[in-house]
Amino acid sequence: MLPNPQPYFAKLVDPRRETRNKLHALQDIVMITLCATLCGHDDWVGIEDFAHENEAWLREFLPLANGIPSHDTPSDVIGRLERKAFADAFARWMQDSLPGLDARHIALDGKTLRGSRQNGSAAHLMSAFATEARLMLAQHKVPGKANEITALPDLMKPVDLRRALIGIDTISCQ
Repeated sequence: MLPNPQPYFAKLVDPRRETRNKLHALQDIVMITLCATLCGHDDWVGIEDFAHENEAWLREFLPLANGIPSHDTPSDVIGRLERKAFADAFARWMQDSLPGLDARHIALDGKTLRGSRQNGSAAHLMSAFATEARLMLAQHKVPGKANEITALPDLMKPVDLRRALIGIDTISCQ
């Protein structure tokens, strides 16, 4: 069972200006998006539909003072969150979901994101994945012209991999 994600994301800074049009709390938007994504929804309309279908359940732990936000609100807000802060909060949540990594298999691998090519180069991410628990522990963008080898130390910083069984492809054998 995953721990309550709310404390992990509570310190995220809301990227929106304070106006009377700011109707939905950042915590509500983040939690709706997380819950819907964990349930398999992968687009903003699907996330909004999930929230409407599960509104009674969501109200058990979210205030939802102004109801369910339209799909445009989470799309805009999540897209403007500080990526590193969100990734760090997510990584802490995932790491705390496992009691320990002793003798657990952690797969380290890099992937180029399909459809991300701009100006001749594509986004490339390194990830640490707990295979047994099926949890992504950390993810790190490989800087511009660097390769997986140079990105590994940054990927492994937030994850305590002592006593874990690491699996990695042959690029790291250099």
